[in-house]
Amino acid sequence: MYRKGSNHGLLWIFAVALLLIVYIKPKDNGATYTSYFKDLNSELKQNGPGKPIVLLDLDRLDSNLKLLKEKIKPPLSYRVVVKSLPSLDLLKYIVNTTGSRRLMVFHSGDIIMLLNDPEFQKFDILLGKPMPIAALENIYSKTKKENFQNVQWLVDTSTRVSQYLEFAKKKDIKLKLSLEIDIGLHRGGFLKPEDSLTPLELLETNPKNLELSGYMGYEPHVASVPVTFGDKISAMEKSLQNSLDKYSNFIKLGKEKFPNLFQKELVFNGGGSKTYSFYQKNPGVVNDVSLGSALVKPTDFDVESLEEHSPAVYIATPVLKKLEGTKIPFLESLSFLFPLWNPNQEVTYFIYGGAFSAKKESPKGLEDNSLFGTSTNQSILNGSKATSLEPDDHVFFRPTQSEKVMAEMGEIHLVRSGKLIGTWKTFIN
Repeated sequence: MYRKGSNHGLLWIFAVALLLIVYIKPKDNGATYTSYFKDLNSELKQNGPGKPIVLLDLDRLDSNLKLLKEKIKPPLSYRVVVKSLPSLDLLKYIVNTTGSRRLMVFHSGDIIMLLNDPEFQKFDILLGKPMPIAALENIYSKTKKENFQNVQWLVDTSTRVSQYLEFAKKKDIKLKLSLEIDIGLHRGGFLKPEDSLTPLELLETNPKNLELSGYMGYEPHVASVPVTFGDKISAMEKSLQNSLDKYSNFIKLGKEKFPNLFQKELVFNGGGSKTYSFYQKNPGVVNDVSLGSALVKPTDFDVESLEEHSPAVYIATPVLKKLEGTKIPFLESLSFLFPLWNPNQEVTYFIYGGAFSAKKESPKGLEDNSLFGTSTNQSILNGSKATSLEPDDHVFFRPTQSEKVMAEMGEIHLVRSGKLIGTWKTFIN
């Protein structure tokens, strides 16, 4: 009787253990290309350069630009974020499509390049971050005086305003200044409306050398508003309204204390890729909306407010080698166990390059080998047989963000209707 109960208990333990193994055993995540990437792979095998490249789908870019023009209409103005679109040819394509003559620039080298380019030197340039006085001096030394004065310099403290004032006096020029204000992100800028009164006083008392060009309030935190119950978009709209109320308080106090500074039309800049679409619904405070990444939609911008946008930028890199199984040095005798346990280790692929700031897109189910790690020279990927890759096929990645990834390979390969049609050079910030 005791022995029978003991066997019955062992059977239960065995059954539970078996169920647990089945539950935790990795599933086969592999799949072949989608039709979109199947066609791209065929095109790259026939006409590609056989190395890692950045691909830009112009059809998808056009679709995103169409959405942009639908969502930013007068009295709102669109400002192109240069750092997110690091190619002069790409910038020209966007400004010609949208009609915008406004740029937001984050790097001194980009300012110098644009101010010395005949097509861009007369554009309205707004800085996206405050620059040290040394950067201001460097930019001045490398650009023409008349072009240099087209820039709206961003200032975040009274000290920086004083530094810029002394520089302007020394060079006998007038600088346009935009005040960075904190409307909820807490990344710097004037925190309270009262904090902006001293710089406004400096602007009013030094009209020969300083001019107020506007304000800049950035609010990407709105896209990360926590939601326990209810609709995410509604929560974002409510959070944005709170930020715009703070923005409005800065303008209201400035007009009250220094009305002369507000006699002309000023730039009240806001927005960003994740929030730009809300501004048409919230007219009044912001009249100048910046965005860049939404036009190519890297993975960091997979948010509810950009669901209508299509990913337009990818990295494609060739498969160099294909090996059956997953063999690990010093563990060769045990390597046959890896694919038995995990079907996603049935095949080993070596790809050209790697360690990209990107996520694997197609075919699905590829994963990094955790024991080998990643490599910028020849990375190892594992997958199941369902991935169906062969040498000279391509693995496609989606960049996590656009600026660094698009620029680091030196050129962007253009795709139209699934065919390669040319390249655009990139610039490095």
